[in-house]
Amino acid sequence: METVSRRDREKLFREGEIIAAAERVFHARGYEAASMDEIAREAQFTKRTLYQYFENKEELYLAVVLKGFKSLFEYLSQVAEPHEKGFIRIQKTCKGYYEFFRDNAETFRTISYWGHVKKKASAESKKKYELAEFNNIMFESVARVIEEGKADGSIKPDLDSNKAAFSLVFMMTGFMNQLSATGESFTQHFSLDIEDFSLYTIDMLLETLKNTADMNNKK
Repeated sequence: METVSRRDREKLFREGEIIAAAERVFHARGYEAASMDEIAREAQFTKRTLYQYFENKEELYLAVVLKGFKSLFEYLSQVAEPHEKGFIRIQKTCKGYYEFFRDNAETFRTISYWGHVKKKASAESKKKYELAEFNNIMFESVARVIEEGKADGSIKPDLDSNKAAFSLVFMMTGFMNQLSATGESFTQHFSLDIEDFSLYTIDMLLETLKNTADMNNKK
């Protein structure tokens, strides 16, 4: 069994401290307004130390985003049981996505900007690559559940599992982004309960996956 040296443990701890400080600053200030000087002060390190771990603000921000995605993925991995039918697992995952958004609004607002920053990051960006790899894992996990739902009869058998996974994640993320930006004012204007509206929208979206011929999909 490979052991981690004390020096490596200290390095990982310090990197974690920097990411946590950056997360707090990005939550409070947003990506554009945040600076490496401010993050260094929050972390109680010199700016020189930050640059020993992260090449620039883009890399540090992407590290924060990766942490957020991992928190989301861990949360979603616990909302459904492996023995449940595919459609029920997808349904619980989508509703869990909303619950994560509701309970971690700052994290969601921060990570939702990552598409803009990704364009600025260099082609050699390590964190950009790690994020792409992690996104692949998330998409593949959704596609796998859709495939299992097709096999157990709870999801339409003629769907392309990969395309369905991409579409579902894309539409869910777009909805959550819009909800984050204008959801409160929108729902108040039309006298809607934001949670009821969100869950109704999710149910409506999931109807496109549901195999209505399967009368036992709630099991």
